[in-house]
Amino acid sequence: MDDVIIVGGGIIGASTAYFLSKEGRKVKVIERDPSYKKASFPLSLGGFRRQFFQKENILLGKFAREFIFQIPDLLKTEKNPNPTASMVPNGYLLMFGLEHAEEQYRALENHKACEAGTKNIKGTELSKVFPYINNQGIETATYTDNKIEGWIDPFMFHNAFKSKAKELGAEFIKGDVKSISEIKAKVIISAAGCWTNELLKDVPVFPQKHTVFRVKCPKHYPEMPLTGDLTTGVYWRPEGKEYLAGSPISKWNCEDLEPEWNDFEELVWPALAKRIPAFEELKLTGGWAGYYDTNKLDNNAIVGKHPAYENVYLATGFTGRGLMQSPGIGRGLTELITTGSYQTIDLSCFGIERVLNKQERVEPYVL
Repeated sequence: MDDVIIVGGGIIGASTAYFLSKEGRKVKVIERDPSYKKASFPLSLGGFRRQFFQKENILLGKFAREFIFQIPDLLKTEKNPNPTASMVPNGYLLMFGLEHAEEQYRALENHKACEAGTKNIKGTELSKVFPYINNQGIETATYTDNKIEGWIDPFMFHNAFKSKAKELGAEFIKGDVKSISEIKAKVIISAAGCWTNELLKDVPVFPQKHTVFRVKCPKHYPEMPLTGDLTTGVYWRPEGKEYLAGSPISKWNCEDLEPEWNDFEELVWPALAKRIPAFEELKLTGGWAGYYDTNKLDNNAIVGKHPAYENVYLATGFTGRGLMQSPGIGRGLTELITTGSYQTIDLSCFGIERVLNKQERVEPYVL
C-alpha cells in the first residue's frame, strides 16, 4: 500500500508533495494532464497578497511572500541550483466605493491584528499617491508599496515546487482517477481543484470561467500595482510593455476556455478608461480564459480531513487564490497529517464541516 497519494498535480498538489516529502513521507502525485493546459494556476495573474477580509487568508498571504522570497534557498535542486519565480513586488491597490467601505474598515481591523502592513487612505487622497487614477466614486483605498505584495510567474513557481519534491523522493505520474475508492493508500489527498466534485460529490467546488485580456496603451506605468476596482470588479496590472485586465463576469458550466471577448468592449474597457483616463487609448492585443476552482458556498478554501473517511484530506475551492495560498496550505496539511493538528496557521476554519452544514464563512475580496 502506498504511503501518501495526492490526486492533482497542480500548484496545491505540488506544494503539498514538497512539504510532505520534506518530512520523509513517500508521496505519489497522480495528475490527469501533466501539460496543465486547463489547470487554474498557469492561467492566473500570478498575484500574491495579504489584502483580504478573513484573518486566515491574510496570514496565508503573508506566508506566501515569506516563502517566495526564499525560493532560491528552499527550492534549489542539483539540476536547478538557482530557482526563481520572477517576482514583481509592485504591491496591490484595492479601491472601494461607499457601499463596500464599511466592510473594508472592518477588514482593516483584521489587517492590523495580523500585522499585514497595508496602508489605508480616503478616496480623495488617491491622486497624491497614484496621480494617474481618477478617484470618482472611491470612498477608501488600501495599498502596499514596500514589496510585500505583487505577482510571480506561475509556471516557474510550480516547476520549482515540483522539481524539489521530486528530488526529495516524490513521484509524479499521469493518471485519471475517477473515484476516491480507486485509491489504496494510508493517506489520500484530493487536490483536484475544479474537478473535486467528480471525486467527492458532497464537496461543492466547480470550475468557474474567468477571462483575462491583454491590452496595450501609449502611456505605460511600469510601477503600477496590481489594482482591483471593487466598484466595477475589474482588475489589472502591468505585463511587460502591456497590461493584463480581468473581466468582472464569470461563467459556470463552460466546457471551453474561449475568452468572453464581448466583455472587453462592454465592461472592461469602459471601467478601465473611467478609472485611468490614459486607458481611453487602449488597444486589445489578446486574451485567455481560465477556471477558478470555486467553492460555491462562500468563496473560501476547503482544507482538512473529510469526516466521512478515515484517511481522506482535502485542499480545494481556492476561488482564484490557489497560487498565493499554496505554500501555507502545503505546510498546513503536512502539519495536520504528520502531527494531528495545525502548528503554524490554524486552518480549521476551512474544514469541510462548515460546508456540509452550510455554514458560510464568506471571503468577499475575490478578484
